[in-house]
Amino acid sequence: MITQSKGRLEFRGGMLGLFLPFLVLFIGIMWLALTGRALPMAFWAPTLAALLLAIILAKNPKECAEAIIQGMASEMVAIMLMAWFLAGIIAQLLKITGLVQGLVWAGISVGFKGALFPLITFIIGCLVSTATGTAIGSIIALGPILFPVGVALGANPPAMIGAIVCGAYFGDNIAPVSDTTIASAYTQGTDVPAVVRTRLKYALIAAAIASVLFVVFGGGGTVSSDNMELLGDLTPNGLLMLIVPAVLIFLMFKGVHLIVALMTTGAFGILLAVVSGLMPASEILVINMDEFSVSGLIVNGINGLIDIAVFAFLLMGLVGLLERGGFLEMIVEKSRKFTKSPRSAEITVTIITILVNILTVASTIVIIMVGPLTRKILHNQRITPERRANVLDAVSAGVMCLVPFAFGPLLAYMFAGFSGVEINFSLISTIPYMFHGWALLGVMIFAVITGWGREYMDDEAFEAESKELNLISKGGK
Repeated sequence: MITQSKGRLEFRGGMLGLFLPFLVLFIGIMWLALTGRALPMAFWAPTLAALLLAIILAKNPKECAEAIIQGMASEMVAIMLMAWFLAGIIAQLLKITGLVQGLVWAGISVGFKGALFPLITFIIGCLVSTATGTAIGSIIALGPILFPVGVALGANPPAMIGAIVCGAYFGDNIAPVSDTTIASAYTQGTDVPAVVRTRLKYALIAAAIASVLFVVFGGGGTVSSDNMELLGDLTPNGLLMLIVPAVLIFLMFKGVHLIVALMTTGAFGILLAVVSGLMPASEILVINMDEFSVSGLIVNGINGLIDIAVFAFLLMGLVGLLERGGFLEMIVEKSRKFTKSPRSAEITVTIITILVNILTVASTIVIIMVGPLTRKILHNQRITPERRANVLDAVSAGVMCLVPFAFGPLLAYMFAGFSGVEINFSLISTIPYMFHGWALLGVMIFAVITGWGREYMDDEAFEAESKELNLISKGGK
C-alpha cells in the first residue's frame, strides 16, 4: 500500500538533484524536436530516463516512487486521459463517416480556397473556447475536422495547427467558466467578472495581432490532387455528421462535464452514423480470432491517442516531485531580493510562471501552485488582485501555445496525423505559427515592463488584504 508522506523529499545535491531530471527531460525532448522527431511516443524515452534519474538521486527512493505514483494518480490525469480516449473515438468516427470529405466538397463548390482558412479556424476556436472555457475540449472538438479541411483547401499546414491551438487558448484565457480564469481569480482573492473585464484589453490586442499574422502567413499551401486522393471521394453525404461536433459544443456550452459531454456525443454520433448508413454497425468493434487482433472504431480511436496519453501519464509523475521536493519554497526564498519595485516584482512573477509552466505543461496547476506566491509578492507592491490574476493567466496561456511538448500542440499534432492527410512537417515547425501565444506573451511582457494597465490598491483595500494574508499565514480562516 502507498502511504502519503508529508515530509519534504530530499535529493542528493539538493535542489540541483531535483532539477536534473527535468533538465534531462527537456534536453531529450528538444533534441527530438530539433531533429524533426517530436512524436509523443518518442517522448516516452527521455521521460522514463528522467524518472529513473530522480529515483537514483533521491535519498529515499521509496518515497520518491510514492511521490511519482501520487502525481500519476491525480484526478486531473484521470480526467485528461479519459477525455482524450473518448475524443479519439469521436475523431475516428468523423473520419470514417466522411465529414471532412463533405466539408471539402462544400468548400470547393463555393470556390472557397485556403488562404484565409487559418484565420477562420482561429476565430471559430476563439468563439468555441470562450463559450466552453476549455482549451483541450476545443482542440478535441475542432482539430480533427478543421485541419484536414484547411490543408485540402490550400492552407499552410503548420499555420492550421497554430490556429487551432491559439483559438483554443484564447478562450482558456478570458472565458468566465475557464478553470484558469477561476483559479487565477480565486488565488488572488478577487472575483471572476473583475478579472475578465480587466484582461480583455490584453487578450483582444493579442488576438488582433494574431489575426493579421494568420492572414499574412496562413496561405502557401496548395489544393493538390495528392491531398484530395488522401481524403477519398468528395461527396456531401458526410455533412450530416456536423451534428456531432455541434452537439459536443452545445453540451460544453451548457456546462456539462467534459467526460459526460464526450461520452454522450460519442454514443449519439455512433447511433447517427449507423442509422444514416454512413457506417455499418460491424465497424464499431472488429474481432479477428484468426489473426488474434481487435480493431474497429472504438479500438482504433483509442489507439490513436495512446501515444500522448502515456507521455502525459509519465510526465505528471515527474511533476509530482516538484512540490514534494520543496521547489516552490526555494523559489519564494530566492525571489525576495528581486522584488523591490512593482516592475521588478511583476518581472519576477512572470519569469517564475514561465519556468513552472515549462516544467509542468499544466497551466491550471501552475496558477494554483504559483498563485499564493504571486499574491504575496505583488501584494507587497500594492498591485491590485485583478492585475495579479491577469499576469498569471495571460503568461500561462501564452506559454502553453509555445512549448512543443505541451498538451495543446501535441494533441493538435496528433489529430493532424490521425486525419489521413500527409504530415510532412515537424511539431516544432508549428511553434512559429502560434501567433496568439507569441502576441499574448509579448503584450503581457510589454505591460509588465512599461506598467501599462497596472493598478494599485487604495489604503483601505491594502490594509484589508494585509489582515487576510496575516490570518492565512497563521492558519486562520
